[in-house]
Amino acid sequence: KDVKDETAEAYERVGKTAGMKGNVTRARAIMTQIGYKEEDLAYIGEDDIYNFQGVANPHIVANIKPGEAVLDVGSGLGIDSFLAMRDSGADSYQPADEDTMSRPIVVGVDLAESEVKHATKRASKRGYSVPQRIQFIRGDVEKLDEAFSMNNLPMEMFDACISNGAFCLVPDKSKAFGNVFKALRPGGRMAISTTTIVSDSLDPSFEWPVCMRMFASLESIKPMCERIGFKNVRIVDAESPMEGMEIPIEDESTNNDDGRQRFKIHGRYADQFTFLENMDMDELCKVVTVYGEKP
Repeated sequence: KDVKDETAEAYERVGKTAGMKGNVTRARAIMTQIGYKEEDLAYIGEDDIYNFQGVANPHIVANIKPGEAVLDVGSGLGIDSFLAMRDSGADSYQPADEDTMSRPIVVGVDLAESEVKHATKRASKRGYSVPQRIQFIRGDVEKLDEAFSMNNLPMEMFDACISNGAFCLVPDKSKAFGNVFKALRPGGRMAISTTTIVSDSLDPSFEWPVCMRMFASLESIKPMCERIGFKNVRIVDAESPMEGMEIPIEDESTNNDDGRQRFKIHGRYADQFTFLENMDMDELCKVVTVYGEKP
């Protein structure tokens, strides 16, 4: 089984338990410490906030404007897509207003069918115009044109592309950034938040977690994006520390009445990589938001 299959399988399990109540206090603390504002948290609301899965806040760099078409790559359970609805003004359109797709619009793409289904259901519950103003589709950023074709979406239609953590686990970063470039209209921009390795490579004497083995090296990203054709490429420090965050203890009272627990990925395999406890993760890794413009 390859990394992509493992990733999809894990997030399928996340999506299947996403409807179970999660820890709102913990989610609020994490999002606040990585740059989301109180009005962002209030807009997302307590029925969705505990399904946040990101590593940073790409909206700070994306600067989404009213009337824009926004692509969210690795949209997960929809949290950043919902904020893009607010910022683009797409949330002000009622479902009865139209029958065709037009700007402003938000499209979320994710590998996991269960996450796509959950995000779509929540978008409808939030009163958004689905699919005219927001839609979630199953797709792989390395084969974005296939996902678009299957859903009758044109390439070169987006003003902005955001992503929050999904690029961490993409095997072929160059292909992924290349497909973002193709999806943007001329003049469009990207804000891709991802975790990187600060050094050239990881010490081969350790068996590193698969997620860390997939991280791009920090210095490789800017030249890669420039080769693809992006202009004004900036690697913005996301100010998202990997250590020292003040996060409330996980509250197990968020279990369902029948004893079932939400499926969580982060920390799930921590006992296999205890050597990481003795390392300074902020020296080893850096969370950044990659900005670039399509000429």
